Formats: sequence, C-alpha cells, structure tokens
Amino acid sequence: MQAETGSMDVEVVILGTGLREAILAAALSKAGFTVAHLDYNEYYGGDDASLSLDELRKWARERSEPPHTSNYLSSQRARFTAVSSSWEAVHAQARHFSISLSPTTLPSVGPLIDSLMASGSSRYGGFKLLERVALYDKPGYVKMVPGSKEDVFKSSELGLLDKRRLMRFLMFATSEFEDKPELVGHEDTPFVDFLRQTFSLNEGASIAVAYALAFNTTTSDTTLPALQRIRRYLRSAGRYGPSPFLVGHYGGAGEVAQGFCRLSAVHGGIYILGREVTSITTSEIPAPPSSTASPRTRYTLALQDFPEQLSCDVLISTHDYLDPSLKSQATRISSDRPSQAIARCIAVIDKPIVFRSSQFSNSQGASEDETDGSTQVDTALLIFPPSCLEAGSSTAAANVLISGPQAYAAPEGHFLLHLSMPLVEPTSRTAEELLKPYLDATLSMADAGRETSASESQPIRPSHTLFYVQHLPTPPSPSDASQSLGSLFVPPSDETMLSELSDSAATNAETTFWKVVEKLKEIRRIKRESAETEGDKSVEEPVVDSFWPPISDTTVVDQDW
Repeated sequence: MQAETGSMDVEVVILGTGLREAILAAALSKAGFTVAHLDYNEYYGGDDASLSLDELRKWARERSEPPHTSNYLSSQRARFTAVSSSWEAVHAQARHFSISLSPTTLPSVGPLIDSLMASGSSRYGGFKLLERVALYDKPGYVKMVPGSKEDVFKSSELGLLDKRRLMRFLMFATSEFEDKPELVGHEDTPFVDFLRQTFSLNEGASIAVAYALAFNTTTSDTTLPALQRIRRYLRSAGRYGPSPFLVGHYGGAGEVAQGFCRLSAVHGGIYILGREVTSITTSEIPAPPSSTASPRTRYTLALQDFPEQLSCDVLISTHDYLDPSLKSQATRISSDRPSQAIARCIAVIDKPIVFRSSQFSNSQGASEDETDGSTQVDTALLIFPPSCLEAGSSTAAANVLISGPQAYAAPEGHFLLHLSMPLVEPTSRTAEELLKPYLDATLSMADAGRETSASESQPIRPSHTLFYVQHLPTPPSPSDASQSLGSLFVPPSDETMLSELSDSAATNAETTFWKVVEKLKEIRRIKRESAETEGDKSVEEPVVDSFWPPISDTTVVDQDW
C-alpha cells in the first residue's frame, strides 16, 4: 500500500472512532476496501468512549482549560461547556471503572443488534438486561413501571378500569396503528394529551406511558414518534428476557465501538490513535483521456510525530475533525433531527441505589423476598418526569442510568450515576445548577442499611462528580447540505435519547456506508479505465450488495490486534 516513499495509500480515511464511525469502518473493511482509522485520543470511542476514572479526569481537564492549537480540542471545547467537577484523592481502583460518555440502553430488536449479529462483532462484547425502570415519586421512593401486559394485571397501583384502559392502549400501540382512526389527525398532538383524550388514561398512567415507555424527553413531544418507539420497545421484550433493553458491559457504547474497530482491524483496517492531524492537503487527479469523468480529489494527511503521510480517495470526518478550509467541499449527510443541547452529570458512589416502591406491587417479576417493596438495583433507569421536583424543569424529563459491578462499569462496592436532561431552550444556568436537584433526589435512595428507613437515611456524598453541557453540531439545512457526491463526507449526528443513541448510530453508519460505496465504485471504475489504457487489468470493481456480507469464517485469529 505504499504510494510513494513516506506515504501510505488507502482508499478511505476515517477521522474519529465513535460508535457510528466504528460501525462504518468495520463495514467498509469487510466489503473489501482499504481503511485507515484515526483518532486524536489515545482510546477508542470518541464521544462514545468508555473511560477509566483517570481518563475521565483528563477528558474534563482538556475541555475546560484555555483554548488549544488543536482544531479537534478547540471544537470539543465549544461543544462541551459549563464543565465543573469534584474529585477526591486518587482512587485505588481508578482503572477498574468503565465510565461511558454516551450512556445508552439498547433495544433488544433494532439496527445495532442486527449489525452486531450480522457482522460477527457480537463476539467482542457482552450485555445484561436492564433490571428496572422506575418513576421518581417522592424523596426516597419510586413508582415501578410495568414492563409487560402481565405486569399491568399484577399491579396494585391501578384500578380495574385503569387496567382495562391501559391494556386497550397497549394493544393499540403494538399494532400497525398508522392508519387507524384513533391516530389520524393526531400525529402531531402532544403525546400526553393524546393519551388522556383518546384512551382516557389518568394522569399517573399518562405520565408513566409517555416518559417511561415512550421515553419522551419534553412535554411537547408528539404522538406518532412516541407510538413508534413504544411499539418497537414492546416488541423487543422477551427476546433475551423480560426487559426490552440491554445494557452493554464495560460502559456500553464505547465497548461496542471498540468491538467494531477490532472487526475492522481483523479485515485489514489500519488504526492510529493518539495522533493529531496537523494538515490535510488536496490534489486533483485528472481522469484518463478516454473517460468522460471529472477529475477526482485525493487527500493527503500529515500526522504529529508519525513518520508517514496518509493518502486516500475518500475522507470521512466527524464535525470536530473537519478542517475549516475543507468545509465548503464536504458532503454533509443531513438528518431530520434537530440540534439540541443536553446537560449531563456523572457521579461515583459507594452505596447501591434502592428502589422503594411507594405502593409495593409484584411487578416486573419482583422476587418473594422483596416483601418490603425495596429492590437493590445494579443496572436500572430512574426517570424524573417534568415538574416532579420543585427545583427541577417543568418542560423536560431527566433520566438517571444506574450502572454497577454486574455491568462491569465499576469495581465491587461502587456504582455510577449517569444523569441527563435535554435543554429545551437556552439557559444561563450551569449543568451543575440544572442537575443538582436530580442528583440529590437520586442519592436519597442510596442504601444506608436495611435497618434504616428511607425517611431516616441521610443522603450520601459522591466521591467524584462531573457536570457539563454537551452541544450537538448544528445539522445542515436541506439548502446547505451538499447535493453533489464529493469525496469528503460528514456523517449525521446521532440521537442523544438514552434509548435511541445506539440504533441511531447504526442507522447513520449504514446511510453513510452506501453513499461512500457509491463514490468508491466510481473511483475504482475510473482507476480501472486508466489502468486498462496502459494494459493493466488488475483493478477490480467491488461487488457490494449488502451492508454486512455473510459471515464465512468465524475462526479468524485476531489475538495480535
């Protein structure tokens, strides 16, 4: 692959090793294209990475210090703001934490699961079922959310009439409802209003369905997308267990991304981490005289402290790596999702969270020894609907993903709290000011000992906290998005919704894959025409008819990766 002395020639260079880019790299490598995959960071995963405690502290420091000459870090500092942290002394088990920058729950049926199975990448990671989903009720207490029709029947929090109404809705939500009279004309109605008006659900049931089944994030979320999510989640239940959701081991999205990078490497992908791209230059390659094709662009990348330059036909760059001088040349793959900021908090605690039901019921398969209505959780989701806290938001829901030792996210005796809340409108408040009430309410559920009641226990203090606001790149409008199929691609941003992020990454990777493959086929065709004029018939046009070709060899040895 040597184009010339001091230069490494590949077909595709991908900048950034986030989950979306990792899936894309694996798919292109398996399709037979030569790929080099780069990351400024010394770890895989980019914005989706799973970090140790020490790596997280460095990550926060780099995004809160004065501006840097690196284009990547400058862009990161613009996107991660209001960074504040509190760290105790160096933790003896700091390296045993796997702290996700993109906490996510993975539906058991969907694009990412399909990619994991079809690609063979599933052998590089592990998952566990999400144990519980609960709604915050009052200090120290939650309302358990029924996870199936059977749980609805068992629930003691619902009267007979409410159960019938809820069952009618669930039957509707699992059907092909798009053309049904209940929905027609109400697709854009706020979902909570739809539930109350069309199915006569009471306030408590409407809130539970909207925020704990549909995972709505704001009071204005509309009906059709919410129903589509519920249908997919309900159909996911039972595939691997009672819960519709899986949680990835070792931080989730970052570990999955590393698995896809590993798959790419097995199929010839070249990986270079911890190197800054110092320059990107372009050169124009004329088409052969016999061809009617336009000249094509080649990209040459110089890396800091790296002996060789990289030369490629197609360059794929995330927003943070995109060289300012090349923005006008980029084919930005647009999406219909709006740009939205999200406030985040990561907290490390040394006591488990206990879900104490304000009205205990045997929902979600509670064990017989849970007679006091208390369930100690290792991996669970706690949801704060809008207006449930006096000091909280009245328009947005906040989520807390709890991860512990059983998910290999923290060492024994420690747990991670991942808090997130979308920012519906601009605010001058910091992430800490926005999320501290939700953190305090969650800590009120920490187990202080079975002999202590929830009302008597004192909230514990996290050993480490990190607050920040994550801003998403502004997606291009249809008029701004490049309509020409150039050779510099910027993939669309992924969803930030906890239950949608992973599947969104897989969907965006496949969309980008087909656009890139179309360009690579065109380039290989031009190369073949040029070679044939010189009597060389060695250039072949690739045959790519699926995102993931059939797995022909499951015994590939990759220990040296």
